[in-house]
Amino acid sequence: MKIVKAAVVSVFLLFSSCTSNVELIPVNYSSLFNDENSKVWIVNKVVYDSAVISPIDNIDKSLMIFYNNNHCDFIALKNLGRKPAIKGFYNLNSRTKHLEIQFDEELWDFTLAYIYEDSILLQPTERSKFQFSIQLKPFPEL
Repeated sequence: MKIVKAAVVSVFLLFSSCTSNVELIPVNYSSLFNDENSKVWIVNKVVYDSAVISPIDNIDKSLMIFYNNNHCDFIALKNLGRKPAIKGFYNLNSRTKHLEIQFDEELWDFTLAYIYEDSILLQPTERSKFQFSIQLKPFPEL
């Protein structure tokens, strides 16, 4: 009987202690891709019409490197140090969860479909030249 009373009191306290006067602060994603320095992401999955079309082995995947100065590099992992990366600039809107990457004359335009602890899914918008969804994961430990 004491357990039932304690449970009822606990539930009452839990729900009665909530307040609606608390103002929520929106999440700022400005350093999501670069950790306020630079960060290497592996393109873990490339998806087109719900079909995963990316390689299985990490050596055959591509990297995206985001820098604090809003520069972005895109390069195949096997070409790292051998060939120059495709260079661009990115802009992330925290409020709308919208990412634009400008590579020369080509605009990659994405919405952030999800942000998990270990991955981010970028879905292309209609105005994007690159029409594939991309799942990014932090570069794995070697």
